[in-house]
Formats: sequence, structure tokens, C-alpha cells
Amino acid sequence: MTLKERYKRFKAWQLNPFDWSFDENVLHHCENCGYDFAGKFCPACSQKAGLKKVSWKSVFHSTAEVWGMGNRSMLYSLWQLIWRPGYFISDYINGKRQVSFPPVKMLVVMGVISVIIDSLFGTKRAAVVASDASWVGHFFAWLESSPGWGWLIMTCFFILPTWCLFHYAPRNTKHTLPQVFFITVFMAIQVLIVDDIADFFGDYFYILLPLCYFYVYRQLFGYGYWGNFWRVLLTLGCGFLLAALAMTIAELPTVSPKSFAGDIQAAIELLCSSVVPILIGMLISKITFERRKKKKAAQNDEISVNDHPDDNNPPEEDAHPDEDAQPEEDAHPDEDAQPEDDAHPEEDAHPEDDARPDEDAQPEEDARPEEDARPEDKTQ
Repeated sequence: MTLKERYKRFKAWQLNPFDWSFDENVLHHCENCGYDFAGKFCPACSQKAGLKKVSWKSVFHSTAEVWGMGNRSMLYSLWQLIWRPGYFISDYINGKRQVSFPPVKMLVVMGVISVIIDSLFGTKRAAVVASDASWVGHFFAWLESSPGWGWLIMTCFFILPTWCLFHYAPRNTKHTLPQVFFITVFMAIQVLIVDDIADFFGDYFYILLPLCYFYVYRQLFGYGYWGNFWRVLLTLGCGFLLAALAMTIAELPTVSPKSFAGDIQAAIELLCSSVVPILIGMLISKITFERRKKKKAAQNDEISVNDHPDDNNPPEEDAHPDEDAQPEEDAHPDEDAQPEDDAHPEEDAHPEDDARPDEDAQPEEDARPEEDARPEDKTQ
């Protein structure tokens, strides 16, 4: 198998990795209700097929379910997030939730695991001294010393830019804000994974994370390389500006009256510099969406014309009335009416045969009185 064939096989697996087929001829006996059925679950009580008596395997699964390792395994969901993250998120927000571990619960579990990994194998970063004595300064200092958790909080500010800039994407078009919420939860899990990888292989967090967003959003929304690149870059930049705007607004009650006007002006500038690019990007996305829609409609019309050319332009069939009307065949009344056969009344009526009363009545034989009476013979 060549490398190109392997890549095609891998892409096909990314698009549809699940196999829901089962043998209908194999019957299972439900130990719970005693029902015999074919399939993977009992239709009477919904118990899974193939369950046996409790064994050490059952003990392991029951213990693993506490950490999300049982049914709908968290390890399986993390595997999907690594190899097909965009397609996996798209499956979840479009209704295929049975194979996915609950994302919010997975985020909490991954947060605990990330803290353990960071405390054991994490890169020892020097403590950052806050340049500002306020809580905002301390908060930024903590974000700089803990980039993974800082980005985890920053993902909340990417909800609005993602919804606006990718609202008219080729895939998952016109997604809703609740769908973007779950997209953000999955991306937060990705942030924790990238942070743990950066702890093992060096401090490459700020390089790996933008590449992660580019890779996931390309699979999730279906834009090309350039269209996906500038939208991801604009999403990250506007998210940072919105976070700075939130920090500035939160710091307003603690500032002095002299610097209050300057902070208001800074907040307005941050608002304009974050909202205006988002609106411009959304307008560009809508224009490209309308062009793509018209192009697709034109292609569908062209395909329909090529498939049915006679329905739209049938002049040749209409220009031959002789084939439909066939006046020559209708112009032969002798074949249909056959007046010559009907015009032979002597064959049907036979007046000569009916007009022969001599054969039937035979009046000459009955009218011979002289043969019966013969008076001359009696008198003699």
C-alpha cells in the first residue's frame, strides 16, 4: 500500500470511523428479563448484549468508570480529539453524542490530571512579579506564569469571535451559540492537552496552540487554508482584545478619579478595535457564502439540464406532426368502415332463398283433389 493510499484511507476513517453494523442472525439471551433478541441491546430492558457473570474485568470497568474509562470512554474521546478533533466536535454538536464522553465532565477530569502532571513533570517557571499592585496586575502575572490555565480562561473570550467569523462557513453553517459553547469546551480540553505536551517536550506552548486552533477549525468549518488562517488569527486577536476590555472594565471601580476618564477612553478603544474587525470579517464571510450559494445553485441547474435535455428543449419532436397524427393511415376509410362488405345485402338477406314458397309449402301436391277423390273410379 502506497503512502497516498494510506492517506486516503486515513481521511476516510476521519470522516466516518464508526461501524454500527451487527449480525441479525445471531440471537442473544438477556440475563435481566429473559428476552431473546438480535442486536447489541435488549429491546425490552435496554441491557447490553453479551453481559456475563461478574469477573475481574467487571471490577476493572466499574473502577475505571469513576475516571471516565468505562462506557463512552474518555480515553476514546481523547483519542478522537487528537486524530480527528474537528470532525469529532462536528459529530457531537450535530447529534452524534453516544460515542463521546460528556465534554464538561471531561474538562473537569482533564483539569485535575493536568494539575497532577504539571506538579510532577511540568516546567519550573520563575515566579513573575506583578508590575501593578492591583488584582488585575496579579492576575496577569499569574497568567504569564501559568500559560495553560491562562489560555483555558481565554477560551471563554473566543466564543463571540468564533460565532461571528465562522457563522457562514461551508461546514456547520449558521451554528448557534450553544453549539459554540461546546466547541469552546472541547477547545479548552485541547488547550490542556497541548499544555501537557509542552511540559514534556519543552516550552512550545505558544507555538503549538495556534497551530492546534488552525488544525481543528479547518476540519470543523471546512474553509481553505487561507480563509481558515486569517479567520483563526482574527479570532485569537479579537479574543485577546475582549479579554483586555473585560479587565479594563473590571478595574474601573478601583481607579482614581483622575485616571477614570483615561480608562474609559481605553475601554472604548478596545471595544472598537475588537468589535469592528469582527463585524468586517462577518460581512466578508456572508458575501463569500452568498457567492458560494449562487455558484452551487448554478452547478445544480447545469447538472439538471445535462441529465434531462429533452425536457427543456424538444423542438425536433414537436416539428413532426405526421408521426403523431398519422393522417395517411386515418385517410383510408375502406379499411376501417369496409363499406363494400356491408353493401352486399343479397349475401345477408338472401331474398331469393326466402322468396321460394314452392319448396316449403308445396301447394301443387296438396292441391291435387283428383288424385284423392277420383269420383269416376268409385262410381264404377
